[in-house]
Amino acid sequence: MYYISENREKLELYAMLVEKSERYDGVFTVKWANIVKHKDQNLYAILKHDKYPADLETLEDLHGWFESDLI
Repeated sequence: MYYISENREKLELYAMLVEKSERYDGVFTVKWANIVKHKDQNLYAILKHDKYPADLETLEDLHGWFESDLI
């Protein structure tokens, strides 16, 4: 499951919340997840952490988000 938003900063704040809450040390675990941009739309997505709900729209998968859906 992913959170999506037109506002990349909201997803960056979510990632920082997860990283701080999970006490990532910056050595073994550097960050929660990469933010990805939709290939055609002004949308961004980040992996949803089960322990940290957010007031963001969700999406089941990122099918159709990349130039090639080989992933």
